[in-house]
Amino acid sequence: MNIITSPENIQIKNAAALKQKKFRDKNNLFLIEGIRLVETALQSNASIRDCFYLPAILENNRAATLIEQLSQRENCFLHEITTASLQKLTDTDSPQGIIAVVQKNTAALDENLLSNKPVPAMIILDHLQDPGNLGTIIRTADAAGIDAVILTKGTVDVFSPKVVRSTMGSLFHLPIVTGVLPNDLKSFAVKNSITLISTVLSTDAAPCFSINYQQSVAVIFGNEGAGISTQMCSLSDKCIFIPMFGRNESLNASSAAAMIMYEIMRQKHYN
Repeated sequence: MNIITSPENIQIKNAAALKQKKFRDKNNLFLIEGIRLVETALQSNASIRDCFYLPAILENNRAATLIEQLSQRENCFLHEITTASLQKLTDTDSPQGIIAVVQKNTAALDENLLSNKPVPAMIILDHLQDPGNLGTIIRTADAAGIDAVILTKGTVDVFSPKVVRSTMGSLFHLPIVTGVLPNDLKSFAVKNSITLISTVLSTDAAPCFSINYQQSVAVIFGNEGAGISTQMCSLSDKCIFIPMFGRNESLNASSAAAMIMYEIMRQKHYN
């Protein structure tokens, strides 16, 4: 265990730099914060490189157990730090006093993504920009039993602190593919007999509840303002819309995604 007393310490500076995307990409690392997220990362066998914590957190039995477990892991370095150092690392107003540096573990768009998944159900997020929406959708996908989440190039960084917090640890539970180009996605879908389904606002499309989701499917959700890109729509096999029976004309992206993901799982598990 290492004791760090200065926020100008090089290890603190290197970890704090991971709040910026360019350094996360350069080092293939990201930050997680709070007891629950660090516990989930540990339970999921994520590669935790460093853990920074306030000594006062050891008064919490759950946190003390977590620190003890981390101390037994190879290549995980523990650092006792001061409040000033914590403030340099944290991205929250009321930090719990524990932050870890974790290696990214994204999936690839290849045959391994579908191993042991004969009839996969996936979701694709096309240029989604709101961190809270992305995190909530990943969390819901985990709860609904979705097999993978695919992010097109231009979607908000899944490893940004706000997205990571919003997932509540679910990013450690299911495969996430990032930076995918539309044509590569189409090739993957054709090769694996996956039906690409775009969600749109037009009532000329099919109602979302009229589709058979018991086949291999990947449902696409678009940008909060612009929707799905023209190119992505042109590559889709089907288009669906969510019927609105009140006066509102649209739903929040995460609400729309939750509704359709649970319709997929309703058909798979209860039909």
